Amino acid sequence: MYWRRIIGRLEGIVGIVALVGGSFVVGGGVAARTAQAAAATRATATVAEYTVPHEASKVVLPETSKDGPALWTQRGPSAPVGPLAVLAWTGTDGRLNYEYTNDTVKFFGKQTLNETSFVRPAVVRGTGEGAQVAPVALAWTGTDAAHHLNVLYSVPGATPMKLTLGSDTSFTSPALEWFTLTDLKTLLLSWAGTDAGHSLNVLPISITDHGLVAGTKTILSGFHSLGQPAVIQDLSMTAQLRLFLSWSDLTSRRIAWATSSNGTTWTQQPTFAETSGAGPSMMGLIEQLAHIPPYWLGWTGTDAAHHVNVLYTLDLNQWTTNFVKATLPETAVGGTVVGFVLSPPDQQMLVAWTGTDAAHHLNVARVAV
Repeated sequence: MYWRRIIGRLEGIVGIVALVGGSFVVGGGVAARTAQAAAATRATATVAEYTVPHEASKVVLPETSKDGPALWTQRGPSAPVGPLAVLAWTGTDGRLNYEYTNDTVKFFGKQTLNETSFVRPAVVRGTGEGAQVAPVALAWTGTDAAHHLNVLYSVPGATPMKLTLGSDTSFTSPALEWFTLTDLKTLLLSWAGTDAGHSLNVLPISITDHGLVAGTKTILSGFHSLGQPAVIQDLSMTAQLRLFLSWSDLTSRRIAWATSSNGTTWTQQPTFAETSGAGPSMMGLIEQLAHIPPYWLGWTGTDAAHHVNVLYTLDLNQWTTNFVKATLPETAVGGTVVGFVLSPPDQQMLVAWTGTDAAHHLNVARVAV
């Protein structure tokens, strides 16, 4: 379905024009955000134009993986100095890898760790003074018999800090995020447990001068996951902390999500009708971005070919019902992950996946709207 949205900012009133035709899917049409939000996000433009998401360009990397990749991206001008994105993956040999990019085309600084996993790792990047000194934190599920969870914090030139959670195990990949983006001293780890219901768990991990220290774990016994979860801070909330936790429901395979203001108490939101056999990826972008819709979801479909899918919405409260969706002409092994980098004057929405080609190459594409 071809769909075009034109939002005009005229005395705080948002106008909508939609044109329909073709084969893309639009979930109920996109509802207008409030006039206040529209004015804030379009301070530099009187007209913002969105279309159906589509693949603008793609890079096929020489790297290969046995699962989907992990992707950390800058997401806004307030992010720390250093590379704009970090891509991490588990190689076909089982070893963990990561590398950087500043333009989402050329990747550099590849690191291969003496750590192994049977699924993808999770990755976030910390602060640094230059492209080569930014610390990186990774989390992964080990290849030991019990599949214990591990976290590594690595600062170039220093001995990495590693924590193995002796009491916590998972059957799939964990998720990792900074607890807040203003004080990068606490990581938030989430995973699906090896209990019968694959309950989700959330655990803060402090970075100290003496190593990584685990905090108090929260078991979300009402949330049951089919695959790896995803956790990310919602940057559209500038006044207070809000976190997104997303997963594929164990029973229905429908994409589920919850929000939290403290990382401990989570409120489940209305479930998407879309389904995935692997964990989805969510993103909430800063309100000052004028030409990118603020809320995004990426996932690998449950169709026979496992196509890569993305959708966006302009209204958080109607994310699961009022959105614009596209199924890209790409197929994936494992989960699909979305990202965003701001490299003035460019704003780039990204999606990354592991291809279904014989070697399972990593792919990173720019998504235009």
